[in-house]
Amino acid sequence: MVSFGCHCPERKLPVINRRWRVTQRKQRCSAFDGYHVMRSDYSHVICLNCGECGRTKAKYVDQLPDYNIEEK
Repeated sequence: MVSFGCHCPERKLPVINRRWRVTQRKQRCSAFDGYHVMRSDYSHVICLNCGECGRTKAKYVDQLPDYNIEEK
C-alpha cells in the first residue's frame, strides 16, 4: 500500500498537532527483501485517532514524531 488516506478531523489540524505517528521512517522490511530492513523514500504513518495507516513520501513526515507503543 503506497498512500496514507486518513480523512478524519486530524487532517484539518496543523501537521505538528495531528495525532499521526511514524512507525517506519524512510525504510521498508518485506518478504521480497528477505525481511531485512532496507532504506526507502517512503515512511509508514498511522493515525492514532481513526487507525488509518499507509506509506507516504510526503515531506510532512519529517515533522511527525515516531510512534510510541504506550501512546494511545
